Amino acid sequence: MFDSVIRQAREVVTAGLSRGELSGVVEGAGRAIAALVSLQTRCAVEIEGLGDNGVNSKTVLREAGRMSARAANSVAKTASGLAEMPKLADSLANGAITAEHAAVAVAAAAKTSAESAEGKLLKLAETSSVDVFAEQTRRWVNRNQTDDGADAYQKQRQSRSFKDWVNDEGMGVLLAELDPINYQEVRKAINAEYDRLWRDDGGRDGSPDEVRTPAQRRADAFTALLTNPAGHKPGKPRMQLTAVVDVERLRGSNPVGAAEIAGGESLPQSVLERMMCLSTVAGLIFDDKGQPLWAGRDRRFPTDAQIRAIIARDQSCTGCAADAQRCEIHHIVPWEEGGLTDVDNMCLACPSCHHNIHDRGYIVIRTSSGFKIIDPANPPKGP
Repeated sequence: MFDSVIRQAREVVTAGLSRGELSGVVEGAGRAIAALVSLQTRCAVEIEGLGDNGVNSKTVLREAGRMSARAANSVAKTASGLAEMPKLADSLANGAITAEHAAVAVAAAAKTSAESAEGKLLKLAETSSVDVFAEQTRRWVNRNQTDDGADAYQKQRQSRSFKDWVNDEGMGVLLAELDPINYQEVRKAINAEYDRLWRDDGGRDGSPDEVRTPAQRRADAFTALLTNPAGHKPGKPRMQLTAVVDVERLRGSNPVGAAEIAGGESLPQSVLERMMCLSTVAGLIFDDKGQPLWAGRDRRFPTDAQIRAIIARDQSCTGCAADAQRCEIHHIVPWEEGGLTDVDNMCLACPSCHHNIHDRGYIVIRTSSGFKIIDPANPPKGP
């Protein structure tokens, strides 16, 4: 059977196909891959239940499946979770979702419950890209996990580590594993220094990537911050580290509601209270009352208050769910066409999605879950 599948795949002719036909082949291949991964996960479940004192499913996946240890662990973990989520397992077997969708759903079930995760996430998984599904699932988990994340945060803190070594090519390798809050703080500093170096390399009006690649620039930003922090203080970051907190979490002895780093993990109450001692607390109301969020035609660029509101609302790129730290502010109705610098006329867009809007005809639409950047020639199937 498998030899036949491999032979048929090799016989598919791609040369001369149109863009639409190539997209159809990619979609079909994705469904076939998902079905085969589902078969591997089912085998992993059966292997674990044999009870014959043989090797475990991870070993079989590594050896017979020729997987890396990391990939084998991921498949085995997903298989274990899908055993309690039969509808998601069927969706994977039918090719309606990918293995990555399944892994995200299983991780969500571990923080909530298999029943609730399957009930709330199945349709979303079948109609969303993996990146968008992962982002919306993160938000759902942050509001529905069994506690405020304090236990998970403490485990993350206890697991923090830093390692360094020289690889076979003589390159120094640094590996840091940080809890989500320290990670965001470090990332914010590196991104700010990266932006400074990017401007030094020519910025938007030049060719900065001809001076050094983005990966090289990030490495240089990291080195500069560590070796000479006084001489390389990062400028004002384009995006602030923003926490989004339901007002109920700020009062009462038994707080409820969600608190999270925009685009990131939930914040335990103890961590939130500690951060509040060192942070500016701003109430954001998404209309023209309260905070100065509505600048109108006298300003093209958003104020800091508006940026905070847009990050709090969108939390990530409205096209591909890229992190807010990487995003730019996009005027939905362009400024030059009379668009206002108002919160409801702006959204987050990463440079790639921003380029798609201005140069490839992509548009921004409003959906039940907020703004969304789409290709009007290939609209999404889901909400």
